[in-house]
Amino acid sequence: MSENKVDHLEKVYIEASHWVRMCNSIIWSMGTFLVPISAACIGLALQYPERKIFLASASIFLFSLWVYVSRLYRGTASNARQVLIEIEEEWGIKEEAALYKMHGQIGLKIYGLFSVQFLCLLILIVLWIVLIIFLPNTSNKQLTPNSPTSNSKLG
Repeated sequence: MSENKVDHLEKVYIEASHWVRMCNSIIWSMGTFLVPISAACIGLALQYPERKIFLASASIFLFSLWVYVSRLYRGTASNARQVLIEIEEEWGIKEEAALYKMHGQIGLKIYGLFSVQFLCLLILIVLWIVLIIFLPNTSNKQLTPNSPTSNSKLG
């Protein structure tokens, strides 16, 4: 193998491995932010049932956004991972040291992150349907006589 080709492959290998790491960082960073907000919408709906339709829409949208972005980046990371596997094969790296070849296309496996995300999205949608059907439209907060929002006059 010529020195120029090795140098070129080394640059591609470095950039592709950076891309895989960046995709993973984006996916998990978004999940760290969007999943708790989506879950918080459920708690808010229990507290403010009159806003349950808005909160359901927001919750499902935010979680779906994470699933969608994960799918996009999973595809590009998969392409980069395939290039990395091919470079490891061309360089003749031993099986026990060829990390990308050893892991394979981890993001495309049936039990991968995307499958779990999609399942959780379906569960979230079913949960919201149940909440929309069975949660009353108004909160049952009762005012006490000493409450600052009660209409009783101070004496």
